[in-house]
Amino acid sequence: MAKQTINIGSAANDGTGDPLRTAFDKINDNFTELYSVSAAGSGNNVAISGNSLISENTNGNIILDPNGTGKVVIATAAELRITDHVDNGIAYSDADGDIQFSSKLTFDASTATFQAEDVTIHGGTIGTANSNQDITLDPSGTGVVNFNVSTQTTVGAAGGANALPATPTGYMKVKIDGSVYVIPYYANA
Repeated sequence: MAKQTINIGSAANDGTGDPLRTAFDKINDNFTELYSVSAAGSGNNVAISGNSLISENTNGNIILDPNGTGKVVIATAAELRITDHVDNGIAYSDADGDIQFSSKLTFDASTATFQAEDVTIHGGTIGTANSNQDITLDPSGTGVVNFNVSTQTTVGAAGGANALPATPTGYMKVKIDGSVYVIPYYANA
């Protein structure tokens, strides 16, 4: 229903405005509509309390639903606070579109350390949170692991290395400083 405006006439008591019954009927209709979309109406979920938009129903959702291609815009100045969270947790969207936090995905700003489950990244080091755990680099498909590292042409002290078998078990393809190389590898035993 559109807002109903009471016709008050051209001048006081000139008889051109709405009769009292019609005027109060419009007032009642306007209040009924306001109550039906506010927390004052029975069965409604949302209320305004101080600076808070709250749900008055236990476990009731609050849905912000812009029309058409509209967006929900939250002007936060510099920060957005989420009170129910995992300390240092990084927010991510799950398959249902719910924003979640997990202790398996964190960032500690005081140490500048990112952790995804048991893998940590800090400065130039990728490590594990667990001791004696391997790190696997898997580029998948035809991708290669690119090592931007220094190289050398000898292994161990002269004459000190054990003789290697003539045929390696296989070859590992890697990039070193952007160039592709193959490195022979042998069984451990």
